[in-house]
Amino acid sequence: MRSSMLVDMLSIMGMAGLLAFITLAIRKAVLKREDMEKMAEIQAYQRELLNAKRKNDQKTIQKLEKKKEYIQKLNAEVSKKNMIVMFASLIIFFTFYPLAAGFFITPDGQPKTIGYMPSGLDIPFIASEGKLQFYGWFILSFFAVNSPLAKLLGISFSVSEVGKHAEKNVKDKKQETGKR
Repeated sequence: MRSSMLVDMLSIMGMAGLLAFITLAIRKAVLKREDMEKMAEIQAYQRELLNAKRKNDQKTIQKLEKKKEYIQKLNAEVSKKNMIVMFASLIIFFTFYPLAAGFFITPDGQPKTIGYMPSGLDIPFIASEGKLQFYGWFILSFFAVNSPLAKLLGISFSVSEVGKHAEKNVKDKKQETGKR
């Protein structure tokens, strides 16, 4: 029985890895480096605006308000691509989940127990009454394989890495315009 659970767990982890790979490939195909730089620029703008508002720096706020339309345009472009990635991922998840879950049911139609959680550790949507079933293990597996796989494929979810590069470009542009 225990070896059957291990096989089930590894099978589900493999499925989660495959699904993570597919969604990451979609993300990589839709969102290019330029889009990540745009997101970093938007984030830098928002951070600068928030700091200016906290300090009540009217001069900086007015300067940033002039860029507001440009930033909104960038945000619309990037948001559109993020929505495409999100909807494509949701379609894949909601198609895959019911199909895969059908393989992990008992003969009487109940969800098969894949593993057990430590006593008293019931996490909503993950485990119930100490039992770990398909959906819970799939979610845990997906999160466990997604980040390392993203790193392996060179896909970043945070704009901070790209943001450092983009902020440097913005500073360089400011220096160039200041020299003219």
